[in-house]
Amino acid sequence: MKMKYVICLLLTTLLVQCGESENKSVGTEVIDIPTNEDGSVIADELPVIDFSEKTFEVGKITQGEIITHTFSFTNTGEAPLLIATVDGSCGCTVPRSYPTGKIMPGEGGEIEVEYNSDGKAGKQNVSIIVSANTVPAATQLLIKTEVVVPDNMK
Repeated sequence: MKMKYVICLLLTTLLVQCGESENKSVGTEVIDIPTNEDGSVIADELPVIDFSEKTFEVGKITQGEIITHTFSFTNTGEAPLLIATVDGSCGCTVPRSYPTGKIMPGEGGEIEVEYNSDGKAGKQNVSIIVSANTVPAATQLLIKTEVVVPDNMK
């Protein structure tokens, strides 16, 4: 049952992205998830995306400020890692770059994201969802900040 769910989730992610990028092809390795005879996933044979940090706490910033942050990761698993998509939770958070090819075991990469605080106020927790050929298929990254509105903008 889990295997069917994982395959459906990965295929859906791939289909949604088909029309959005010219140069971000993902091979069939994304859906080649090793399983036992009973259909359970063999976790020891999968890629593992291990981030050095999953939460970036900015502190207080002034409304309108743009924050850029790079999340670093390593494939600590036993198979090539493929990132299918990186999506922000809203239009204020945009992935600027991420690896689109195979990341072999032991290798790493970086995901650069930009957060635009224009029109925001107060505490903000924005997420970035990284979809890859891992289990679970999605990893959530967070940017936490408090946006302060200057007196002349209130």
